[in-house]
Amino acid sequence: MLRRILCSFLSLLFSVLHLTNAPAPPETKPVVSGSFLQAWYCADWDAARWDAETAWMKEAGLDTLILQSLASFKNGEAETVSYASDLPVFSGASAADVLSPALAACEKAGIKVFVGLADFDGWWDLAGLSPDYKKVCGVMTDMMREIYARYAADFGETLYGWYFPPEIDNIPQMKLSIALIADGLNGVLDTATSLDPGMPVLLSPYFSEKYAVPSVLATLPMWQTFFTKARFRDGDIFCPQDAVGAGWTSEKNLEKVWRMYRAAVDSCASDVRLWANCECFTSTDAGNVPAPFDRFVRQLDAAAPYVEGFVAFSFNHFYSPFVSPEGYGAYLSYLHSAA
Repeated sequence: MLRRILCSFLSLLFSVLHLTNAPAPPETKPVVSGSFLQAWYCADWDAARWDAETAWMKEAGLDTLILQSLASFKNGEAETVSYASDLPVFSGASAADVLSPALAACEKAGIKVFVGLADFDGWWDLAGLSPDYKKVCGVMTDMMREIYARYAADFGETLYGWYFPPEIDNIPQMKLSIALIADGLNGVLDTATSLDPGMPVLLSPYFSEKYAVPSVLATLPMWQTFFTKARFRDGDIFCPQDAVGAGWTSEKNLEKVWRMYRAAVDSCASDVRLWANCECFTSTDAGNVPAPFDRFVRQLDAAAPYVEGFVAFSFNHFYSPFVSPEGYGAYLSYLHSAA
């Protein structure tokens, strides 16, 4: 018992040191390599729009597209599916095919695709305690097998990885069920290994200051438990949203939050990559709008000493030339300016 207490104390001390000693800033300025894209947003894009979308992505240096949820569940039943599926669970769902044109356009452009799986409405109420969570995790593994069988042969280089849609945060029900959440994720991780161990699984959780009592450090033990329970593989990607655009995290606390995530990932036995998902939008009463570009650069700078890569939610939605020519132009100027 004494040895266990000592080990716990040393682990906490090590974590505190991680949180109080910032690494040296990177030698080069941070740039974005990928963007999230929600299926509903691109559901009616034709081939010309997809080609135009991938062309500006390549111009901006983006070589990765993360398709968010390709299926959703409501009240325990499948509500939408956004790829051509023969799974019986989707027989009554509203159907569209976003995945096929996305893979075709990204194949031509040389863009890697993370395929998002399924989410469900009960996640925010009960998280891993919901009986639907285990069910939906099982559906995700069936989706992976079907998608891999259907697309891997033709899109081997483009079908790059998997995205796990449930967004883990630090609200009480997440903390309470973190071991159950890890258990559900393990089915997805194990299926990824069985299909192609080289295809990483990506998660994008977030941090809410409201539930960080008494400090950011209070969230670290939850993540350390998660990384102990989840069967991550070398190369899997932990890619937290910085939550600035949504208003869950303030700019003044960003560096502390990234230190916490760095310490959490470093506690994992596997070589998990830490990426930043920087939000290029601002949440308003009228809806989400493109973020001021100077704020977005500050978000990149805050994460840069701690992470290995950057993606955004979402250049496609908020900083593309179709939506915000000003934001897109500002990013190109930033990209090509001196470090």
